[in-house]
Amino acid sequence: MSKNVSTDRPSGGGTNATSDAIESAAFLARSEHRVRVLELLADDRRTREELMAGTDVTRVTLSRILGDLNDRGWVERDHADGGYAITNTGRDIYEQFDRLLETIAVGQQYPDVVDSLPTEWFDFDLRCLAEADLVAADSADPLAGMRVVADAVGRASTVRAVVDSFTSLPMYTYGETLAAGDRPDVEVVFDRNASAVALENPELVDRWREIEHRTDESIYYSLDETVPCNVDLVDETVFLSAVTPDNGGFDVLRCTHPAVVDWAQDLFREKRAAATALERRRGDTDPLNSTA
Repeated sequence: MSKNVSTDRPSGGGTNATSDAIESAAFLARSEHRVRVLELLADDRRTREELMAGTDVTRVTLSRILGDLNDRGWVERDHADGGYAITNTGRDIYEQFDRLLETIAVGQQYPDVVDSLPTEWFDFDLRCLAEADLVAADSADPLAGMRVVADAVGRASTVRAVVDSFTSLPMYTYGETLAAGDRPDVEVVFDRNASAVALENPELVDRWREIEHRTDESIYYSLDETVPCNVDLVDETVFLSAVTPDNGGFDVLRCTHPAVVDWAQDLFREKRAAATALERRRGDTDPLNSTA
């Protein structure tokens, strides 16, 4: 294959390099067909006919696209059989550009929610949320999203949660599940703020102590630090919940992307290892007010 050299590589200092990079990004962004050709070639080597079928452009337009990409050193042609392949530089550029597009798409899809979530805290690419669902988005009930989380808890086999903003709905649902004879595997870590709510409200103290009395094991744990949002891992689904400041409710994203699930599992293990049983925070001397 021919070894084309990019004609737009920076030859000067940082300013020139930045300007050239911006120009190259703009060149790619101006044509979805250019992006599509790189996408097809990033997957596999292609003939001109395969590229035409995959892009649905005319032969003249495809020739111009391939010529432009070849001039920049992003694709190369095998003159022996006329096939095209992406270069290492072209692959890197396409992958980074694709990442940018997906990140922008997430921001456009859920602008308010993304702004309220602690994205700098997430140890996964924001684009992993591209296929997430904003649950109960059209409901007038500010707690509708959290009701979806509670319903999922009621049907779950396993629940692992790290809680920043306390809401009693999942706890009450779990208690009802236990009363019905089911016993999902549940562990919940409250951060400092959520722990204070769970420890200072007598009704809640009775509720979580009754749950632990039924299970005869610690379910709720207290973490002496704060976390920036609720993370509920319900079986293989992650719910990310952020408080909506205008009505005190929650925006809840539901996501099953493997990278997000792995992150939630690692987060829970880390916070659970640093936490103390909530009962120990409360003290062991007060009697259980509610009966099992």
